[in-house]
Amino acid sequence: MATEMTPAHDPAALAKAPKAAQALYQAMIGAAGPAATGWTGPRSLPTPPRWGEKVLILGAGVAGLTAAYELSMLGFDCTVLEAQKRVGGRNRTARRGDKLHEVDEESGRVVHTHTCRFDDGMYLNLGPGRIPYHHRRVLKYCRDFKVALEPYVMETTANLVRPPNSTKAWPNRRVANDTRGHIAAKLAETLPPTHDTFTGEVRDLLRLFGALDIDGKYAQARRSGYLYDPVIGEPFPVPAPPLTWEELVESGFWRTSFYQPLDYLWQATMFQPVGGMDRIVDALAQQARLAGAEIVLGAEVTDIRIGGSAPGVGVSYVHGGRELEADARYCVSNIPIPVLKGVGRTGFSDAFERAIDVVEFEKTCKVGWQANRRFWEGDFDGEATVGGIYGGISWTSHNITQMWYPSNDYFSARGTLTGAYNFKANAEHLGSLPTQERLILAREGAVELHPEFEKDDIVPQDKGVTIAWHKVPYQLGGWAYWRPGEDSHLEAYRQLLQPEGGDVFYVTGDQISPLPGWQEGAMMSAEFVAWQILGIVPRTVPEVVQVPDSDALTQGMS
Repeated sequence: MATEMTPAHDPAALAKAPKAAQALYQAMIGAAGPAATGWTGPRSLPTPPRWGEKVLILGAGVAGLTAAYELSMLGFDCTVLEAQKRVGGRNRTARRGDKLHEVDEESGRVVHTHTCRFDDGMYLNLGPGRIPYHHRRVLKYCRDFKVALEPYVMETTANLVRPPNSTKAWPNRRVANDTRGHIAAKLAETLPPTHDTFTGEVRDLLRLFGALDIDGKYAQARRSGYLYDPVIGEPFPVPAPPLTWEELVESGFWRTSFYQPLDYLWQATMFQPVGGMDRIVDALAQQARLAGAEIVLGAEVTDIRIGGSAPGVGVSYVHGGRELEADARYCVSNIPIPVLKGVGRTGFSDAFERAIDVVEFEKTCKVGWQANRRFWEGDFDGEATVGGIYGGISWTSHNITQMWYPSNDYFSARGTLTGAYNFKANAEHLGSLPTQERLILAREGAVELHPEFEKDDIVPQDKGVTIAWHKVPYQLGGWAYWRPGEDSHLEAYRQLLQPEGGDVFYVTGDQISPLPGWQEGAMMSAEFVAWQILGIVPRTVPEVVQVPDSDALTQGMS
C-alpha cells in the first residue's frame, strides 16, 4: 500500500473558485444542509481546454456518463469501460425482450432470471422513477438534450393505504382528513373559553384546518368523499363516515410511509421522461460520444494500479474474452463500491482501503406488472372495485410496501404498475425467493389493495417482472447506506471525496454524494470530480463533513 496521506483543507483555494463551484463544494461536504444540490444556474469554467489528456472512466452509470460528457467537452480524451452490455447502471427501464440477470447466492454465478414479456410499447422503470423539481442538473440535461418530460404524480387522494393493524384498505383522503379533523377537534377542546382576538383566530384556524362544525367538533367532512364511488353507487351517494380516532391510532397507518409525499424530496412537482427513465442515459451516452468519448460495453475491469514513475493509472479489463490493458493520466471510478471491493487494487492508501470496507449498499427490490385493463382508474361498466386513481402511490404494511400507478397514458387500454418497491428486511426476504415465488408474494400483497389481481386475465402472471438490485451483477445494491451517526462513516465519506494518488483516481456516483439513490446526486458527484481534476475546487475536504442520512433521503422520515 502507498504511504497514507491526510492533506489539509485549503480554504484559500476554494475562495478563488467561481460561486457555482463553491456552492457545489459546500453541498458535497454537507455544509449546505441535507438534500442540497449546490445548484446556482449555468456554469462558466475559467480554464482553457485540456486537449488530449487521457481519462479512464470506469462504469457507464449516470455519473460515469455525465463525467464523460463534461470532461470530453473540456477537451479530455475520455474512454468509458462498462462491464455490462448496456449503459445506465441502475437507471434501467424494462421493455419487451429485456433479459434480467442476478447473482446466484449459492454458486456465485450470474444466472438469467427471466425475460420481460410486456406488450410492445409498454415499459416500467426498474430503477429511478421520478425527478424532483429541485433536481436542477437532471432537468437541465433533459432540457439541453431534448429529453421530453411529463409530470409524475406522487400522491392522489384516491390512493389507498393498508395499515399494519387493519383488515381493509382505506382511501388516502379518509385517512388524511379524518386524522386532521380529530386532531383539530382535540386541540379546540384545549382552548380557553375566552373571546380575545388571538384565541378567536386560533379557533377559526382549527375550524378550517380540521373541517370542524360550529361547536368545534369533527362529525362529518365532505373532504373525505363518499363511502362508495358515486358513479356506481346510489343516485344520492352516502358520505363516508369518519374513521374514529381509535381506529386511526390503532391501525398504525403512519408506519406505511403515508406521509412520505410531505418530505421535501417528494413534494410536487415531480417529473418523469416521456417513454421511460432510460431516455436520460441514452441521451447522455449519445452526447458523450458526440463530444468525443469512447464507450466500451462488455468491458469488465479486473485490476486498477496507481503510482509508478509518473502520475497516472493502469487498468486491466476483459473484453470479448481477451485480457486488455489501458492507461491514463486520470481515472474516474463509477463502479459501485461493493463491486469495487472485488477489483484488484495497487497503490491505494490504507485510508482508502478502510473507507471502501465500511461502505455497504442497501438491499432493495422492485416488481412490475402489466395490467390488461386500467381498473384502478375506474371501469365505466361498473366492474372496478376501486376507481379514480390517476397516478400516485398506495401504501401497505405488506412486504411489497407500495404500489405505483402510471402517471402517463391515462384512459388507455392497458398500463404497467410498480407492484413492489421495498427495502431492508422486506427486500432481503423478497430477493431471496425464486423469481416466480417473488411474483406470487407480490400478487398476494397487491390483492389486499385491488382484488382484480386475483384474475390472471387482468394482470397476467407471465407479464410480471422483478429485480433484486442487491443481486444484480456489477451493481450489488440500490444505493450507499450511509449512517451519519457513525464515526467510521464520517471518515469513509470524507476519504472518498478526495482523490487517491494525489490527483489520479477519483470515486464518483450518487454513492459519494449528499443525495444517495438519486440521479441528481450522481450528476453532482461527476461535476464535483470534473472540477477537482481541473483544480477549480480543492481536492481535499475539511476534517469534519456531514454524512448523508441514506434512509431519510431514500425512504423519508420513519
